[in-house]
Amino acid sequence: MKKMRLAIIGPGRLGRKCAEAISADQTLELAGIVQRADTDTSSDFGKGVPAVTHISELKNVDAALICVPPDEVLGVARGLLQSRIPIVECARLHNEDFLKHKAEIHRVALHHKVPAVVGAGCDPGILSLFRGYFALLAPHGHTETTLHAGSSLHHSLAAEGIKGVRKALAAELKPAGGTVQRYVYVELEPSADAGEVERLIVNDPLFLDEQTLVFPVPSIDALEETNRGVVLERHGKPGAAGHASFLLEARFDEIGLAARMMLTAAQSLTMLHAGAYSLLDLPLSALWGRQGTAEEKEWI
Repeated sequence: MKKMRLAIIGPGRLGRKCAEAISADQTLELAGIVQRADTDTSSDFGKGVPAVTHISELKNVDAALICVPPDEVLGVARGLLQSRIPIVECARLHNEDFLKHKAEIHRVALHHKVPAVVGAGCDPGILSLFRGYFALLAPHGHTETTLHAGSSLHHSLAAEGIKGVRKALAAELKPAGGTVQRYVYVELEPSADAGEVERLIVNDPLFLDEQTLVFPVPSIDALEETNRGVVLERHGKPGAAGHASFLLEARFDEIGLAARMMLTAAQSLTMLHAGAYSLLDLPLSALWGRQGTAEEKEWI
């Protein structure tokens, strides 16, 4: 069976998690890493993995996983689609912002006759699927989502986009009745100035509305992984049949889960027509890819 060859755009923590997941999947192959010209992370992804500055330098790429900071996703997506390369991204957008983002990628994907999957991460992503399924089971009611303190993929990627930062881990604490406090741990490039990095992070628009503390550390990998926790509840409307209630409680590595969902979405690309899709647009069988028949037999 021919392996699907995936390129990773962006060598940050999400990109590394995607590379790890690809190496553990016998149906996938890492075609290479696309990184900035001033970055050299080839050794982080294993011997023989090409690290280039433009995707045109890679051979036989079936699809690209966009793992760049959120404000760069749309521009990168446009460039890849113009090169007629199918994409998967996990920009953390919701409501009208997500719909506008999806509509623009849909427009470009249709024009260049290429499929794309958007919002294929954790939230939006897999949690969106659970919310959707719960709403189907209890169409009249309300959903509550409670996030526990943990790492933030969105803020971690933004911090990694700051000049001088090699790796970053952003965590948040929400005291009862208080405002969010953001803790950003950064592993610096050898020539980076810690004071300047701190100034750039705390003045980044993403961090301006929160109290942000920046801590340089020798190694992000040496830090204990901070898991993400979520409680998702759907309560049927009082008086509805059975007054249904559904509960999902989970704890997970948000970045690892986002990477897993991006690979899952990538496997559906060969079954899709041109255009942009969210996970809610896709049948479950498409997300299983070539394993769909076997999984239908096991789970039905």
